[in-house]
Amino acid sequence: MAGVRLIAVDTARDAVAHPVSRLAELVLAVLVVTCTFVTTERGMGGDRRYPIMLGLLGGSLLVCLLLWLLRWLLARRTSSGDRRPDRPGRRAALAVAGPFLAMLVWAGCTIAWHDHFVLAGRTASHMTRVEVPTSALVVPLLEAGLALLSAAMLVLLIGRGRLADALWRICLVLAVVTPADLLREYFTEPPVGWRLATRFGGAAIYHTALILGIGVAADGIRRRHHQVLSWLIVASFVLALIASGSRAGFIDLGLFCVALLIWGRPARIGTRHRHLLKGIIGFLVAAAAVLWIGQLRGVGLVDHGRSQTWRVAWENITDSFGTAILGKGYGVMWPWFATESGQVPGASHALRVTGYGVSLPHAHNTLVQIAAELGLLGLILALASFVAVVVYCLRGIGGFHGATCLAVLATFPGLILDTYLVKNFPTSLMWWVVAISMAVVMSGQGRGRTQQGRPHPGGERP
Repeated sequence: MAGVRLIAVDTARDAVAHPVSRLAELVLAVLVVTCTFVTTERGMGGDRRYPIMLGLLGGSLLVCLLLWLLRWLLARRTSSGDRRPDRPGRRAALAVAGPFLAMLVWAGCTIAWHDHFVLAGRTASHMTRVEVPTSALVVPLLEAGLALLSAAMLVLLIGRGRLADALWRICLVLAVVTPADLLREYFTEPPVGWRLATRFGGAAIYHTALILGIGVAADGIRRRHHQVLSWLIVASFVLALIASGSRAGFIDLGLFCVALLIWGRPARIGTRHRHLLKGIIGFLVAAAAVLWIGQLRGVGLVDHGRSQTWRVAWENITDSFGTAILGKGYGVMWPWFATESGQVPGASHALRVTGYGVSLPHAHNTLVQIAAELGLLGLILALASFVAVVVYCLRGIGGFHGATCLAVLATFPGLILDTYLVKNFPTSLMWWVVAISMAVVMSGQGRGRTQQGRPHPGGERP
């Protein structure tokens, strides 16, 4: 209780000194709690064409704009140094978010250039063509763009000097509400196998947010910031990840643990071999866990549905030179939102006959989804954002934010086993927040790790 009381006192003091930063953090906390307890895929007012998540993201962006105006008004009334704009941080946020936003704009442009339809029928020989409504294509693009813009603005509003502590508090909130919603799921929802997940994302999805939370809490432990609570955060997320039964989650967690053992702290020459041995042992343990989960679920690392879908995607990508460069068009191969919202008939979780082959309702692979529908152009724009994230995170390895940077890097294999950033928007929002935060923080430490130093026992200084 003393630790919680100390957090409350620190929060109150900092709220008076930095009201805009605290309000932005509050907006992010409200989004996290709401996405955990509310099924955001449901429609606003019962209209599934416009999901609750769209309203949440639109509202958060509006609040961010108002907070930006408030900060500008406060800056005019004071000449203190911490009111000056963080230009390196803004450039870093733009380097990460800009290319992906350009890709979303490109995706929107392709909608009008193609026909969008699904095939419906009981047998392959008696299929009828059902047109996909335009709104079913525009809405998910709006959600993806709003998630990215909201994440970038919230990070910049919180401010570089307070990001580490703000992320820790957000992860504390997530660590509290996650087991609560897991209990609700277990006792009130009809059982679907043994896997459990919150409404923040499906069992195959939200492990990404859990891995990021573990990384943030690990940095809290390393800098001796509320160590007991930080360990409890780690325990909460690890137990939730085990309950999810996600293969990609175990892979990501294994990679994170191995990387943390090897690069989690600056290693002297005499200890490198010991860290390497720990890394090898950690890798073997993670590999055994992945195999055990695969046997428990009765499937391999890549199931038949995914392999079939990726094969169809490759056949269509290589269909012509123009398709390889420009893609089939957004939503042409996988109008997943139209199916999930019930605007067109068809199963949302099984193989189905499409105009381009037998495929799952979406690619279950972020890069394949982008490459097949948006071509090499869209893939290059997406990779530009990912490369920027990787570059900034590599700067942080071994430094003050090393565990969080390693957690971001460890989530990339998950992009290969499911669809993020253009789908699954609560988890995508969390990923963008942490990734852009690391970019902003590392943008001020471009001359190497010597400026980061070792973790400070008193936590981050504002």
